[in-house]
Amino acid sequence: MSDRTFTAKEISEIINKSQRMVEIRARKEAWAYIEEAGNGRGGKTKKYPITSLPADVQQAIINKEGVKPELLPALKPAAAAAMISKHTGADEFLATCDMTKALDVISTGGKGYDRDTAVNEQDLVDPRIAKIMAIIRESEAMPRNWNGGKRKWIESVAMRHAVQWQSIYRWIKKYEKKGIAGLRHTKSYADSPRKWTPEAIDFWVSLCGKREHRDANRVDLYRNCLVIEAHRRGWDIGGYESANWWFEKRWNPALEAMQRGGLRALDNILPPILRDYSDLAPFQILVGDQHRFDRWVMDEETGEIFRPEGYLWQDLRTRVIYGAAVDKKYDAWLIGLALRMGVSYFGAFGSIYTDNGKPEISRFVTSILANLRSHGMEWERTDELITDTLDVDAEDIRPCCLMPGTHKKAIVKNAKAKMIEGTFNRLEEVMASVMLLPGHTKKMNEDIHWQDIDQAEAQKLAEQGKLLTAREFALALFWACNYYNTQKTHRGVRSEWVWMPKPKEATPYDCLRACYNNDNWRPRMMSNAAADLLFLARDSRIINKGMIALNNEFYVADALISMHKQRVDIRYNPMTYAECHVYQGGKYVCTAYPVERSSMIDADLASKKIAEKRERRRRFADEFRKISSIAPDFRQYSTVPEAERVAALIGTEKKRKAIENKELNKPITQEQLDNEVRLLEDMNRLPAKSKKQLAGPRPEFWLNDVDRHEWSIKAYVDGTISDEDKAWMDNYEATMTPEARDRWEFEREYLAEANG
Repeated sequence: MSDRTFTAKEISEIINKSQRMVEIRARKEAWAYIEEAGNGRGGKTKKYPITSLPADVQQAIINKEGVKPELLPALKPAAAAAMISKHTGADEFLATCDMTKALDVISTGGKGYDRDTAVNEQDLVDPRIAKIMAIIRESEAMPRNWNGGKRKWIESVAMRHAVQWQSIYRWIKKYEKKGIAGLRHTKSYADSPRKWTPEAIDFWVSLCGKREHRDANRVDLYRNCLVIEAHRRGWDIGGYESANWWFEKRWNPALEAMQRGGLRALDNILPPILRDYSDLAPFQILVGDQHRFDRWVMDEETGEIFRPEGYLWQDLRTRVIYGAAVDKKYDAWLIGLALRMGVSYFGAFGSIYTDNGKPEISRFVTSILANLRSHGMEWERTDELITDTLDVDAEDIRPCCLMPGTHKKAIVKNAKAKMIEGTFNRLEEVMASVMLLPGHTKKMNEDIHWQDIDQAEAQKLAEQGKLLTAREFALALFWACNYYNTQKTHRGVRSEWVWMPKPKEATPYDCLRACYNNDNWRPRMMSNAAADLLFLARDSRIINKGMIALNNEFYVADALISMHKQRVDIRYNPMTYAECHVYQGGKYVCTAYPVERSSMIDADLASKKIAEKRERRRRFADEFRKISSIAPDFRQYSTVPEAERVAALIGTEKKRKAIENKELNKPITQEQLDNEVRLLEDMNRLPAKSKKQLAGPRPEFWLNDVDRHEWSIKAYVDGTISDEDKAWMDNYEATMTPEARDRWEFEREYLAEANG
């Protein structure tokens, strides 16, 4: 009965009016109706629900046919009173009412609040409305033994309260249509000016609202623009205070944001789009962002003090921190490394949601996502509009819906829409409160005295060497992530808990465990080889003599020797540079390792490297001879006999010597002879060659013993060596092998002979 409807014809038969009059009244009073298919000739029939009919029609239906008691809350007051009067007693009536059905009717059948029907708090204490409500209740409570009719009863009520009977009918009509809000007294001129010309107000609001005038003074706009324009067009305007009042009435913060900051600022003040993630699978959508931690750490290699930056990935469904990586500065490689850690631990993911930063859309990250297609995961890039939610708890934040298989980017300056922003704060709290890590940095939004204390403490810890090293901080970050996943209760996880019973508290791992046990979710694991191919840094190089140059180091492998001057693709870990994987044409070639350098002192290592090179040379020489011996030599050689070739060579040699003897036996003049003699005499008068200083001044310190030994030998040859250096040189050479001592003795003799 809660959805019972009536046609205009049925209503006309109940209230004894013509169908035409019922249709006119329904259109005039805007009765709600439902259109249904007609008699098959293409027309539609309007059916009116009983809850949308006026009180007199409802009362007529109750008196003639009756309705179910659960419709009582949805009936008009007069109809409800008539319905109660049909029952013999309150106990019988309450016994027949099913309040669960009544609540269902209230929750589904009402139209809800709007500006016309909403009740203000002032309405509940307004004496005028209280008086009118008393008159309406009295006019509807006509006694059963009243014989004068409804009209006479209302006239008698009006006479007792000293009002017009027409007013009572008007109040009843307003109350039936809008409830108490319809009885509110309103001014007809509230939205229309009495002194201002409407066009002048529109012009004034537009004048102040133009983006070009956002920094202009309103007083000047009023005096120099509005007054002149009103005089020119003949408008009536008020004073400056009145102009400001009308502008504030027509203006609002959304228009202010549009004027000041455009669409992006408008997006930031619009209501956020919140979503529920309980229908997602674990790791179907990851949200990632970078964060600069509020800690000072020290580089164990260089001693540099810096604030580390990290990149984290978090699962939207379970809130599990999927992967994390930290370094001095975040880049595309750090993003890939964080994903690589998550893939190796939790398995493959589905989609990602990131900021629109340069590393996030780099070629490296794009290539990772593109290669995921081979593992059954699709990816595409789309844009997403997200709004700031400054007043929402970080653990309950839900950004816009993200379809699986996509990579969405948040608009710049809207990062707070991602739940991972709140996760960073929780990790900072864990490091400060649970792990008690030192080196907290000052925050610009804190009190100046707090900042000074934090800064002084950080400097003192750095001087004492008590700050965490970069390696220690990375381990601490992973420990904090594990604490967040396994022990930190999460309100968002509990609010989206879809299984029964619902726990009092839940951690991200609890949600992941429930998905595994209850939803038959299983991770999609990926082999380490495939993960390395996807996530390692990549570049291209040209092989030179079997070596690849990378990071000021040479990488070698036997397979590269035959690929001289060929371009290959390489994959490597930029944090370790321990090895280099070589690909060509998308196919794996080999893994190259840093070259082992030989030594001028270590004879065993030098012999080993020489033997390795000889072995490679012999192997390739044997391979060349094996290949070249298969086919014969097809060149055309000379057919002249050996004796004739020898005779020809002898004749050629005789001719050459005859030409030389002719030049030597040529007579010279006396002038040429004098010049030769003078040249010989000048050569004999050249000064003797000066002796060169080899060692130079004695250095204050040496980097190693080899450099000091070399200087000592040169000083010994020069004769400038001191007794202390001579003694040190003899002791150092005593620790050498006999072959090494012979080698340096030869060095001394050679330098002495060369220096004269």
